[in-house]
Amino acid sequence: MKRVLIGLCAAALLTSLVVAQRRNHTVKSPAADTLENVKRAIDKGNAQWSEGWAKGDSNMVAAIFAEDGVWLVGGGVLVKGREQIATRLKTAMQGLDPGVKVSVTTTDVWLDGDTAYETGKYQYVYTEKGKAGTYQGRYVTCWKRQTDGSWKLSMDMGVPQ
Repeated sequence: MKRVLIGLCAAALLTSLVVAQRRNHTVKSPAADTLENVKRAIDKGNAQWSEGWAKGDSNMVAAIFAEDGVWLVGGGVLVKGREQIATRLKTAMQGLDPGVKVSVTTTDVWLDGDTAYETGKYQYVYTEKGKAGTYQGRYVTCWKRQTDGSWKLSMDMGVPQ
């Protein structure tokens, strides 16, 4: 009887430890990102986008995309994958004088599990062959949490005004 009682106490203690461990694991999980944490990650990505354009660094901009990310550009052309996105960006950047100024202003962010949806406004101020120009519009993006916990663009689409 004494052995049964000790066994039941040990089982109850073990069960309590397992339950407590699972609760701690859930709280620390990257899936527990708050909307504010995700907004900070998106702001960082948007700052990198602007900096990459200012430097004329297509790889810096493309690095914001997931490996299988998609960029919907003018005319409904779909550019798939980070490598193709970098190539397309490089071509676009080579057609402009250095020092493109890009501003990205987030309007809204929604979080649904491992996907964040962002809308906002963009503006490019550039010089092309000595002639000043401005290109602006609105955008929608989907950001996906990566296995390392970071957030990368899985889809970007701009709508010019």
